[in-house]
Amino acid sequence: METDKYFTIRKPGSSLLSSIVESYFYIDVSVAELQEKAEPIIPSPRITFGYFFDYPFTVVNHTINKSKLVNIAISRISPRKITVQPYTDKIKILGAHLKPYGLAYFTTKPINSLPWLINTEELFGDIAKNFLQKVNVCSNAEQMFNEVETVFLDNILNRDLSLITKAIDLINENLGHIEITELSKRLEVSDRTIRNHFYEYIGCSPKEYLRIVKLRQVAYQLKHSENSIAEIAHDNNYFDQAHCIHEVKGITGHSPNQLRKEIPSFRFLQF
Repeated sequence: METDKYFTIRKPGSSLLSSIVESYFYIDVSVAELQEKAEPIIPSPRITFGYFFDYPFTVVNHTINKSKLVNIAISRISPRKITVQPYTDKIKILGAHLKPYGLAYFTTKPINSLPWLINTEELFGDIAKNFLQKVNVCSNAEQMFNEVETVFLDNILNRDLSLITKAIDLINENLGHIEITELSKRLEVSDRTIRNHFYEYIGCSPKEYLRIVKLRQVAYQLKHSENSIAEIAHDNNYFDQAHCIHEVKGITGHSPNQLRKEIPSFRFLQF
């Protein structure tokens, strides 16, 4: 288990879950301590579950001009422009980051049929309600993480997601620099089959997923390197610097230079 000033993070203890879940995380801090304001979410190629206890967050989807006040939710993989902001004076979040296909191991509903922000209690009913009751009496992060792991293990479905898993692995190996036709060829299936698997098990199209992977690479380089925007655009196979700037701003609402200044202070659901 890793702990910094604000966050506690743990990898799954189960070898079965380690192929589905990236990590569990927990934060309990006052808004004043973080001097928190509205934060744009950089779209990520993963599913995120978050429980905010009695301290909800306002989540705004600027792409479709909708907002929600949430206590517990699951975020979809999407290139939509979204911001999050604490609604009260305290931040308390228990969550988990899942692999892109992680949610498909816990529901048979096509992921693309679910709303942009998934109400966990509506999707999982009594399973979610019982989980919340157990979490709310835990006294520390370790106990909470154990409850998350238990509910995952107790409700994992036996599904064959080998094709989509291989597709994601190939995309990761190529850092998102692979065409859909090449992906289909390598997996010996049709383009349509690839698209259908992405919609059903990931929730977005292959093209959207590749855009998100590239954006994630850009964000990482903005944070961890001093490379110019032109160099970052070239590294990530954008047509030119202008194309990179347009793509980043279109999804996040911020130019690459603005993101470079603000990313170090980003806290939630980001890296």
